[in-house]
Amino acid sequence: MKSISLALGANRATLSGPRSKQHRIRQNAKAFASRVREAGFGVRKWTNISNKHFAAVAAKMKGQGVGDGRIAEIFSAARHLCEAYGNTRISPTNNVFGVKRGAIANANSKAVAPEFVLGAIAKLEAESSYEHGPRCAAQIRLQYELGLRREESAKVDLINDWDKEGRTLRIQYGPKGGRPRTLHNLSDRQQEALERALSYVSQSDRPGINNLMPEGMGDKWQEKLSYAARLCGFTKKESGWTLHSNRHERFHRMYAEHTGFQPPNQYPSVEAFQQAAHNAAGEEWPRLDAEARDEIEVTAGHSAGRRDVSNAYLGSSQ
Repeated sequence: MKSISLALGANRATLSGPRSKQHRIRQNAKAFASRVREAGFGVRKWTNISNKHFAAVAAKMKGQGVGDGRIAEIFSAARHLCEAYGNTRISPTNNVFGVKRGAIANANSKAVAPEFVLGAIAKLEAESSYEHGPRCAAQIRLQYELGLRREESAKVDLINDWDKEGRTLRIQYGPKGGRPRTLHNLSDRQQEALERALSYVSQSDRPGINNLMPEGMGDKWQEKLSYAARLCGFTKKESGWTLHSNRHERFHRMYAEHTGFQPPNQYPSVEAFQQAAHNAAGEEWPRLDAEARDEIEVTAGHSAGRRDVSNAYLGSSQ
């Protein structure tokens, strides 16, 4: 019995986005294909995959004790491959397969220490041995000050989408799920970060669109950024933090500024957090917590009320 083919020569599916993202999708798609085989199906093409295969994989993985979060991750990759081959018959939601969206409550904060990231930025700005050091520093500063994802910070169009006078920034290139959003009421520090990045803006491969990637380089730029991160120790292995930790710190700051107290993942337990929140804001703490979460969820590119999102950055308050 043969597994689903992931490489069909000239007909191999074309995936968009950074190579790291494509690699992750293909690895998770292979895991899906393996589970389909384990479930007893001999299907060999993504065009022949149907909802029954997804349901069988869900049942198989649940029987193995795999959590819904991991199943959803594998299903997302499998959908990517199905769509790449023109198979649009798969249900867009996982609840039909008995896979629920679970709360991702971080027990430990992943927010980068401000002194570390500012030191890393300063090092890259002064880096004489790497031509792209200052440009990478500008992009990392955008991630830190505005909470942008890695791809968003590379592709943001400062010429067309930054309203300096109105203090807004439109994020429409590179957002997760293709959902554009607008950041409002930009602070002086955020405006300064955008001003610094403006000098590195280049004409992109798409006419009329400008971004922080050097002209003609495209998504290969992400590899240059990864090299810069290694230069200044901004890696999980070296410092314990990754560039995504900038996003965690941005939302940590937003929460503390709005509520007047630290988020749950800064405390050893939910009970300790609730006591500290009550000490700081009295009976108003649940309202302040909810308001901060709604704002953070929207700023992050999701909908207000997505507590699984804010839990991932802040920890659960309940």
